[in-house]
Amino acid sequence: MTRPEVERLDATGMVEEALTFPNGETFSYRLQSRVQVAAPEAVCRNQSLTVYLSREDTEGWTRTEEVGIYGQCGALAIAIEKDFRCLTARPGEQEAGAYPHPGKHQGE
Repeated sequence: MTRPEVERLDATGMVEEALTFPNGETFSYRLQSRVQVAAPEAVCRNQSLTVYLSREDTEGWTRTEEVGIYGQCGALAIAIEKDFRCLTARPGEQEAGAYPHPGKHQGE
């Protein structure tokens, strides 16, 4: 997730986006913080995926240098990670809002 998305999750408890496919179908996905979630959970209904995280895990992640939150929901492996800038520039890569790469020193 980009820095603005992580900040939005911390401030509001939710981040939501949608993809529109060439045939006009839409798939939405949401990351939502809740108080009573023991481990990351995923629910898929009506072309929408929601991943629920505990508020404690979310706050610990958004406010620290921790890279990701990981869990298992049945057969689904869940990985929510901060987006870092690439070490090597790629044509067309959009990195606005990405975190500085921890392996790259300032000014490089």
